[in-house]
Parts: sequence; C-alpha cells; structure tokens
Amino acid sequence: MAMLDLVRDGAVAVVTFTRPPANAMTREFFREVEHLLAELAAPAVRAIIVTGSGRFFSAGLDLFEVFAYGSADFSDFTVRFDAGFAGLFALQKPVVAAVNGHAVAGGAVLAATADFRVMADGDGRVGLTEIQVGLPFPVSVLEIVRYACAGPHLTELLCRGLTYPPRAACTRLLVDEVVPASDLLPRSMALARELAALAPGAFGATKRALRAETIARLRAVPPGTDPVWEQWRAPETRAAVEAYKARTLSAKRS
Repeated sequence: MAMLDLVRDGAVAVVTFTRPPANAMTREFFREVEHLLAELAAPAVRAIIVTGSGRFFSAGLDLFEVFAYGSADFSDFTVRFDAGFAGLFALQKPVVAAVNGHAVAGGAVLAATADFRVMADGDGRVGLTEIQVGLPFPVSVLEIVRYACAGPHLTELLCRGLTYPPRAACTRLLVDEVVPASDLLPRSMALARELAALAPGAFGATKRALRAETIARLRAVPPGTDPVWEQWRAPETRAAVEAYKARTLSAKRS
C-alpha cells in the first residue's frame, strides 16, 4: 500500500503521508520518496505542499520495523534515508510543509526540508527526539536541521530532545507560522500558489544559492557511508532502542 499520495491542484502538487496511525517512516517510505522526486521534477509542477493524515504529520522512523532489518536491508535503508532527505532538501521548487499534527524526530526533519513550515494550532507537538531514543544524528539530518533551525535554540533542540506545542515550536524555529487547524490547508495552498506564480528560474537560483553550502556538506558524505550508521548498529545503541520500544509498549498498555 502506498504511503505517499500525490494529487495535483493546478500547478501545485499536494503530497500526503498516509501510513496510519502515525505516518512512521520505513525503508519503503524512502523508496517512494525516490519515485516522488522524479514526479515532482515535471515542469508542470510549480510548487509542492507536503502534509500528513490524521493526528500526525509524521512520528519519524518506525523503530520497530527499521531495527528488525537484517544487515543487508539495514544498509539499503541507510542509503535510501540519506538520499531521500538530501533529495527533498535540494528540490529547486517551492515547498510548503503543512504540519497538521505531531512532527517528531524524522517528522520534524521532513518539515525542515521545506522552504516554509505552516503548523496547525492544537495538540500537535514538534521536536527532534533522537537523543532521547539513544540515536546519534546522521549528517543527512544534522545539516538539514542546522540550516532550517539555525539560531539560539539549536543546541537545545538537538541535545535535549524535547517536543514543543505549536507556538513554542515556532519560537524555536521548528515551524515558521501557526494557524487555526481549519486554516492550515487553505493558508498552505495560498502560499504555494503565491510561490508557484514566481519565475521558476529566479526562485530556483535563489533557493540553490541559499542552500548551496548545506547541499555541499550533504554531498560530501555519499548516501549510506556516514560513520554514524555504524553507531546505529552498535550493541549499546540497539539496547537503547529496545529500551525505548519497551517504554513505548508499556505506555500504550497503561
């Protein structure tokens, strides 16, 4: 079953993550991102909205599935993970993240690949929780977050691993704008259409220049070769993830 649904609304492509209940990411998600990037390259697509379904934008990686991969599958996952996030970040078209709910860990990174992040006010929370799980950040994540969330709160975001309600997330540059939930898609569509009306060459050149240094650092580490992935394979990291999974299951039962 497809995880990413693409619908065209004129010059705007609306991509919706549809993997209930939490829109968690797997190797298959990043496979779909690869195909999605090819579709979004079509000249008729002038702007893109990325959003989620249900209560989640995305809860990040499906740790239960990812850490059950065998060695070959895990290696393939790391390549697709790095290439997928780098590819989304390097898109030279306008991208608006319509953050409809919780955007945690990889979900917050997915939002960070966009040019503008609009979040629905409400119970959704945003945060980079990897350190709480015991996972070090790959370059493909760290550089994107460093670009999107640059400012006085960056160390807090990365080293404390907290989650924040919408307005606190906006203060910390995890999102750019907070709107009533009923206005999320209309506001995101209005912004996407505004950007779609700009000259594509001028927008692409500006975005390329803004992101050039970050993209160069991403490309300096070929997908799947980051030494951090060896730390993900380490017994202590696996033990930390198993402890996190146990806490999660316990919380669901209580």
